Amino acid sequence: MNKLFKKVNNKLNWVVEGITWFFLKSFVIKTNIICKKEFTIGITTFMNRFENCLKPLLKKISVLFPKCQIIVIANGHVKHNEQIKYLNKINKFCDRFANVKLISYHEPKGLSHLWNQIIKNSKYDKILILNDDLKIKMKFTQFVEYKGILKQNIATINSSWSNFFITTEIVDKIGWFDEGLLEIGGEDDDYSARLALKNIPIYNFKTFTIAGKLKLKNKRLLVNSYGKDMNEECYGYSSYNNHYLDEKWLMSNELFDGAVEVPNRLIRYWKLRHDRQ
Repeated sequence: MNKLFKKVNNKLNWVVEGITWFFLKSFVIKTNIICKKEFTIGITTFMNRFENCLKPLLKKISVLFPKCQIIVIANGHVKHNEQIKYLNKINKFCDRFANVKLISYHEPKGLSHLWNQIIKNSKYDKILILNDDLKIKMKFTQFVEYKGILKQNIATINSSWSNFFITTEIVDKIGWFDEGLLEIGGEDDDYSARLALKNIPIYNFKTFTIAGKLKLKNKRLLVNSYGKDMNEECYGYSSYNNHYLDEKWLMSNELFDGAVEVPNRLIRYWKLRHDRQ
């Protein structure tokens, strides 16, 4: 019963947030709700999430973080004609915002490539990278500004790489996200393992001010950007990427010689294969 109460209460809180935002969004810029810090916010997106995810998220983010550079990176798609129409729409939409830079592709790229492009195009050393299928509360600005995440070099929010913070200092130490991962999936596992090899911890910050918007069944498309049925892909992401990781790393949930423990991963112990050293 307590679990049900929390679930209902959480839904009601998001409903109240939506109503409050609808009436107050025109006045937010004049209040202390907006974030006064300067950093880059990167949002990865693609054709299927333009109307239901990106548009409402960007409208809110641009108002709440007026001093930030916002990079929207629109992935390509195997449906070329639909992609051309989509890019036309997203270009017009992003042009409405003074602090938004759009990077777009006709052909699909891997998520590692998209994340790397956000970092390379950032004018600040501090970068907050977000998925497009997120919803935020107005108090998310207070969380970012005052809870200490901006003081870290690498950190997740709510233990998820759907929303994580990274700095160019970490990229200098660890390197770029592995673009051998040509589709989507495993980028966080690979980078977490590489951080563990350098004994660099990933900090985590909890907050009720940001959450996923889509249920799992709404995430798994019959035709994703790469022309794959996500329901048939390994772990619902990319069989190709999963195979790539298997060739790059030795992995086990039992400790073995030379392995490093990678916290908060589905597989606990990782070691680079000799030909990948």
